[in-house]
Parts: sequence; structure tokens; C-alpha cells
Amino acid sequence: MINLKGGVGKSTISALLARYALSTRQRDVLAIDLDPQANLSQALMSSNYNSFLAERRPSIVEIFNGYRPASPGASGSLLAPNTGVELITKVGANTLQLIPSRFDFSDNLTNSLRPDPKVLARLAGNFQHRDLIIIDCAPTESILTHAAYHASGLVLVPVKPEFFATIGFPLLHESLESFRRNNRGHTLDVAGVVINNAFYHGGNDGGPEKERALKEIRAEAKTNSWPIFKTQIPFSRGFPKIMRGDHSYSGNAAEFPRFAKEFFDSIGL
Repeated sequence: MINLKGGVGKSTISALLARYALSTRQRDVLAIDLDPQANLSQALMSSNYNSFLAERRPSIVEIFNGYRPASPGASGSLLAPNTGVELITKVGANTLQLIPSRFDFSDNLTNSLRPDPKVLARLAGNFQHRDLIIIDCAPTESILTHAAYHASGLVLVPVKPEFFATIGFPLLHESLESFRRNNRGHTLDVAGVVINNAFYHGGNDGGPEKERALKEIRAEAKTNSWPIFKTQIPFSRGFPKIMRGDHSYSGNAAEFPRFAKEFFDSIGL
């Protein structure tokens, strides 16, 4: 899940797709939070995220560093295969698990001499039994971006139909092409572009500004040969609730399964 522009809903869509894959498609799911802002972690863990921080449980930080730091009563140690994996929920024999992020992720990478971009690819080897692994990326080009590419086969690009909507598209296109040139044995395809936070049909449906933005999105996507999903994700104040698994009021967010179905059908899951 990536767009080299912030505020397009990557973490929200990641959380919702992960929950939908488990609950509706009966799939075994792992989510990985690669964003130092840790929004996906906070969304899926909810109030448990504070205890995760307080107890200093291992996270994506330790996975990139390759070891678990010493603590009172315990020396530092190499990581066991499932270190840093948090159970979010379970349905029957399937689970939704998360490798969470922490706010000091960027500092840890900065202080590391040589972060290994293939860490996630090797980690994914421990989870070959999973039906789906979702990696939520930060909106900036970094070692984390390349780590996600090495571990992935498909890219999903969310975008909002607004002014400067496509500002991240050329950057992402060049980023992907550069990775492909340097890793010719690795197939990394764009599954598609999803229009997020579009106005729900009714009223003016976003008016002329949305229409101008959509023209730019379609033109840029066509230039890059990126397909655009037919189903748009509507704006709704219900999304923060269902991100946490609370369906007490979902409003227009109840439309999200239409996109989830189209997406999962398109990738054969």
C-alpha cells in the first residue's frame, strides 16, 4: 500500500482490507506497519497499543535491527522467528496478526549503519502459509520503500480526487522503475489505483474540482499503464470506527466491501 504523497488513506485502507480478508474471505492475514507514524498499528491494536509501548514489546524496529535489546533481568538476544508479531483477532482457524511500528522507527534507522532492504523479504519467508500480507508504507522514498518492494508482488495505490492529487504518481513510477531495473528477477506489478475519500453519490458528488482531479488521475494512470478500480471509496465519518472493528455506526463506510470485493477478485484471493 503506497503513494508518495501523504494523507491519501493508506493506513485506513490497509486496516479495512486486512479485516475484510479475515472476516469475509476467511483468509489468514498478516499486516506489517512500515510507517513511523504507526497509524495502522494504532488502528488495529486500539487501546492495546499503549500497553504495547509501555511493555516495550518487540516491533518492526527490532526486526530491522536484527536483535532484541537487553532489559532489566534479560540480556540482548537474536530474534526468534515470530518475534514482533501481535495477534489482533481470530476467526475460526484464521488470524489477523500485525507487526507493529513505533514512533522511534526513523531514529533507529538513522542510527543504523546499514539497514538491510531485504529484511522483510526474508521475514516473509517465515509467513509463506499466509493468504495475504499487507504492508502499509510511509509516503516518502527511503530504505523502507525498497524493503517493501523486495517483499511484495503487488502494489495498491490510493489517491484522493483533489488538488495536487497526482503529485506522488511520477515519483512512485520512477521509484518502481528504478527498483525493477536493479532487481530484474523480481516481478512487482501495480494492482491498481483506488479513488479514496470520493464524495458519495448524491448532492454534487464532489463538483467540478473532483472532476478536474479525476481527469488528471486518469491521464497520469494511463501514462504509467496503471489500471484504476471502478469502485470508489466514499467519504465517511464511519471509517475511524470500523478501522477499529466497531460497526455501531458505519454510514457510507458500509460501501467499503464493494471495493474490497473488486480488489480481492482482481488479484484472485
